[in-house]
Amino acid sequence: LELSKNNDVLVRFRGGLDFVYTHKIELPKYSRLVSKAEIVDKHDFNLNIRRYVDNTPDPEPQNVQAHLLGGVPEVEVQAMTSDFAKFGIYTNTLFQPICDRPAYLSFSGAITSKSEIKTTLEANAAVQATVNQHRDILEAWWQVARNDFAALREGKKMPEVRQQLLGSLKTSLIPLGVLDEFKSAGVFVNWWQQIRYDLKTVIATGWHHTLIPDSYLISAFFQAEAETIANLEVKISEAQSVLAEAVEAAQEIAAYEPDEDETVTAAVIKKVLKDLIDDLKDSKGQSASQERETLQAHENAITALEKIIKDNKARQKVLSDELALKLQLKRIGSRDFKAETLLLLQDTTLRIAALNATTKNGKKLLTALQKDETALKARLTKTDAVLKSIGGQLTEAEAKTLILKKLHDIATQELNRYINTEKRQLIQMVENLWDKYAISTRALEAERSKTILALDVFLTGLGYFK
Repeated sequence: LELSKNNDVLVRFRGGLDFVYTHKIELPKYSRLVSKAEIVDKHDFNLNIRRYVDNTPDPEPQNVQAHLLGGVPEVEVQAMTSDFAKFGIYTNTLFQPICDRPAYLSFSGAITSKSEIKTTLEANAAVQATVNQHRDILEAWWQVARNDFAALREGKKMPEVRQQLLGSLKTSLIPLGVLDEFKSAGVFVNWWQQIRYDLKTVIATGWHHTLIPDSYLISAFFQAEAETIANLEVKISEAQSVLAEAVEAAQEIAAYEPDEDETVTAAVIKKVLKDLIDDLKDSKGQSASQERETLQAHENAITALEKIIKDNKARQKVLSDELALKLQLKRIGSRDFKAETLLLLQDTTLRIAALNATTKNGKKLLTALQKDETALKARLTKTDAVLKSIGGQLTEAEAKTLILKKLHDIATQELNRYINTEKRQLIQMVENLWDKYAISTRALEAERSKTILALDVFLTGLGYFK
């Protein structure tokens, strides 16, 4: 409760936007101005907010005739006209009149189940055009916004940029009629909350590579490498599926019954196959020879698949390590990378020198450290060649482009989230009409009678009824 200049009191529901409170805006079921006289005379100084602003939802309308005979009351459809209009939809997209029942509609012939409501609305050309229109508006707004971000490095203040961008985005989105003033502001505010620390970093240190996720660098510079790795993952997954089938087939051939809670792996079934093959080695009959060949073929198939998986995983690790090196070099260049690698090499060399290699654990650790030392030296040797092959270190202009793309993508995600929420609410409203009226009480009774009759026939056939 807040006293205003004209001695009215603004009552707002808890959790309301500060904008509503600051500007003394009255919204149905959300906020309103009340006089002191109402508080004193009518409510005896009781400041319980629900006495002044009640946000209880309106009762769900129910039409008895529609429940009994079917059909959707036209008045309930007309009440949704503004919701349809947001997306440019006409009611005849979903409903059609019932000839002998004025004031009642049926769902259109294209909608024969509840799930088709969502499909029909999402495929509607007007809905898609509305969504695309919002995206076009965002793109036009972004062309200005990105220049404002660039000006942050030249001394422009963040609060000033924030206020300008918020106002321009609201001005662009509100006329489209889907998102009101508060939802349009919500798109911006949620976006700004996610990017504000990035902007502070830009102001402090410039377009720094740490603001760029690996996925953006990969998409811009290393898409071929990523696709090769992804293809190997697919091959590994496919080979693992074939291996599982081969293990299952071998288990059936071997007639192997696992113990309770035992997992039948390739290793387990290979041992079973080997034992059976060994048992048949001394058998001279033709059937034994054929059985042995069959078992051996299954063992060979499993072994071959395991090798394929192992080789592809090894190849994948090599390529993943190479990609990680390229990403690091792209970010920091060879000088910083070499400095880091040299420090690691120096530390490894010192640890080797101080190591007591006379013990078993010492020898084991020495082997590992020497392996690391060799890998670090090899990395230093190929650093410059790799850096050259990837086009050199990331430039400030490239970093700026990728950071701005990230900020743009986050804005697009927020807009899509709000638009999808509006679309989902519309779908749910129509689905609610389906739940209430798509099947009449009489239709349910007829279906029940039909089911009971069918049951009676079955029971009679079974001798329960004479």
